Amino acid sequence: MNAKISSVPPRKRRKETSKRDAEASRARILEAAKIRFSQNSYEGAGIREIAGDAGVDPALVMRYFGSKEGLFREIASSAFDADDILSGGISALPQQAVEMLMGTLDSAEWRRGYDPLRLLLASIGSPAAGPILSDYLDRDFVGPIAAAMDLKERDERAVILAAQILGFALVRIALAGRKGRRPRWAVLQRLLTKALDVTLSGGSREGAL
Repeated sequence: MNAKISSVPPRKRRKETSKRDAEASRARILEAAKIRFSQNSYEGAGIREIAGDAGVDPALVMRYFGSKEGLFREIASSAFDADDILSGGISALPQQAVEMLMGTLDSAEWRRGYDPLRLLLASIGSPAAGPILSDYLDRDFVGPIAAAMDLKERDERAVILAAQILGFALVRIALAGRKGRRPRWAVLQRLLTKALDVTLSGGSREGAL
């Protein structure tokens, strides 16, 4: 039986293997950091704990990201995204946002894992992390919504829309585990769609709140 001989030089194979290992380690660090920062806040998450969760040496975290702030910035830079709610154009934002907000919710899993909203809530008050979150929230969420509008006061309308979307997401999670009377989701969907539509249109459409 003839052994298969690789045409790739041994040195190149080693480099490729090393690159794959580095990429895998980097990905594990990011996933561990997302959860730590979400659950414990920026100040409450340490490099040693993140490295332990990722199964790497703390020095490797510093090598890849430079500092805890660099690691946090990497996560924040991809935390916020308006692409889904703008995929149908600005006029479809109310419907797109409501469909996203009314999706399946596992509040227990949300509290255990990572979510951009959790990341925002945990560290927006941090002197170090708060400005980073503000920058990326504006760049990747509020800014694109404003840019998609051709309206007077579009920057202010974008802020209100973002507040309505993020605020509803937070309240829904906060009330998910309560006992007793529950809101009617069909009514919530109708009212939220109308509220977003009014903000978007400036109250000029029929039936404005």
